[in-house]
Amino acid sequence: MPHRAAGYNHVIFHESGGLYSVEVSARRFAILYGEDGYLVHTNHFLDDTMKAIEKDPEELIASRVRYFRALRLVKQESAHTIKTLQAIQRDHVNFTNSICNHATDLKDPLDREKTINALIIDLTAREMHLAWGNPCKNPYHRYHLDA
Repeated sequence: MPHRAAGYNHVIFHESGGLYSVEVSARRFAILYGEDGYLVHTNHFLDDTMKAIEKDPEELIASRVRYFRALRLVKQESAHTIKTLQAIQRDHVNFTNSICNHATDLKDPLDREKTINALIIDLTAREMHLAWGNPCKNPYHRYHLDA
């Protein structure tokens, strides 16, 4: 039933280096591969097949602004650390359309987007770093992942 189904984006990765983004809708999906060891995704489709089903792509300008900012920041460093990745997630350049989103436009319900958490997973150390809510205001908590 397409009227009740939702999809969005799912990231799948493995310590061997596999990195995938799976974009899904009620009836379609597309798999994107993380080129050069990184992958950036925000709230709009990247695959051409999936772009064709977006109802109003113009409404997703903020998502595109965040995407290009995050892509630029990820490519800026040859090797990232937990701290550099946290800094990207806390970024406020292009505010109100920044990576760290604060739901400042309360007039239109469709514009009430907000960062609800920030997550970094270190597969080598088998650790997850998670900030609940906006990462600029909340600390990251480290969790050890069992093998």
